[in-house]
Amino acid sequence: MKHTKIGNSGLQVGNLGIGTLNWGRDTEPADAAHILAALLNAGGNLLDISPDYGEGDAEAVVGALLNKAFSRTDLILCGQISANKKGTELRGGRSHLYRSLHGTLRTLKTDYLDLLLVPEPDPQMPAAEMLSTLANFVEQGKVRYLGFSRQSAWKSAQFRQIMEDLHLPLPTALAFPYSLLERRTELDNFPMAQALGLGMIAFSPLAAGVLTGKYRNTIPPTSRAATKHLYAMVAPYLEETPRRITEAVAKAADGLGRTPTDVALAWALQNGVACAICGPRTANQADQLFTTEIEELPLQVFNVLNDVSRPYIAYPSL
Repeated sequence: MKHTKIGNSGLQVGNLGIGTLNWGRDTEPADAAHILAALLNAGGNLLDISPDYGEGDAEAVVGALLNKAFSRTDLILCGQISANKKGTELRGGRSHLYRSLHGTLRTLKTDYLDLLLVPEPDPQMPAAEMLSTLANFVEQGKVRYLGFSRQSAWKSAQFRQIMEDLHLPLPTALAFPYSLLERRTELDNFPMAQALGLGMIAFSPLAAGVLTGKYRNTIPPTSRAATKHLYAMVAPYLEETPRRITEAVAKAADGLGRTPTDVALAWALQNGVACAICGPRTANQADQLFTTEIEELPLQVFNVLNDVSRPYIAYPSL
């Protein structure tokens, strides 16, 4: 697996990472161990974690694995501050930030996170209060690098400027949903990140599994779309426009002798993403994900996929 640095930092990550959204709920501990082993065997290292994943149980699964079968030093742990509510916006002040981080460290039985991502903050929380608290985490050695998750570009740029003005540790990463079926972030986050030296991390680069082609003809009984609590993640991508884009990906894969998964991930990485975080729920899915080295797409194919998926640059919220 290829490795790259996150933005202007010295943090090196594999270009594919593993998300733990379903661990502790849909993914059994044995499968989780297999998935993590598959990541490491393929040369990857980034594991995305959050107190909100798996209905609160995902971090416990990760912690058990780190203290039994895996070495902490082999992994880049990308943690997130709990939103403290349903949704993605953070609620609470300095105390919540401390509770969330310390709870994660305690559950994982580790002293630090390699990267901490912060979601859109509580509008009533002063920016300087939040950012100085994050700086304390870095100064205390509890966090190595900072980043922003699912924030508007202007807000991330504003926060970074405040951090620079206050001589605080600067952010190194932006994380957001990004795929051929979710391209809105190209309008603002991409140019902002490039100008400020921030590395881009893509959540759901396979659009909840739709870009693998598994939903082209039916809904598999063991898929996300077949489960009540995950169906809403998939449903928007099963409409007519995303279906046409998915078919174009499948056609490109057939012509290149590659898989739709390979093509969809290659497109995201070729568009400047440093790490694409995938979420295989089973051992078999992880094995399929890491079977081949992802190579760049021919420029003609890359451009065709750009054109076909262009409606998703400014598509309404999915």
